[in-house]
Amino acid sequence: MDSYLITYPAFALNFLTLFLYVKNRIDAKIAYESKDVDPFYFKTYSGEAPHYLETSRQTLKNQFELPVLFYFYILLLMNFQNISILELILCWLFSISRYIHAYIRLSSNYVPYRAMVFTFGFFIICILSIDILIRLSI
Repeated sequence: MDSYLITYPAFALNFLTLFLYVKNRIDAKIAYESKDVDPFYFKTYSGEAPHYLETSRQTLKNQFELPVLFYFYILLLMNFQNISILELILCWLFSISRYIHAYIRLSSNYVPYRAMVFTFGFFIICILSIDILIRLSI
């Protein structure tokens, strides 16, 4: 399978991050205009903020934790001439898990479901890292 196919799940995750930037900006504007937050909050991002703004910010910050490893693995996989169907499926599963995680975080924020989805994504990254290690050692 051509290695460029591995970029599609990466771009899907990138679009989620871009969407969350926009959502966070809109939430910040709403909080500022409705005076739900002290304007000085935006200077250091410390102090009291409405729950919806904190949730939005945390969801965006989550995209720069575990997904960083994912993007690194994507770069490694792109160096191979061919990728396996397993690698492509793992990448799509991880990308989809991040969408589900963000949805849960922004809606019900029910921690057991969110933790379950995070753990699933974490194990996907672990399997992907083992797969890449094996491919690099061959």
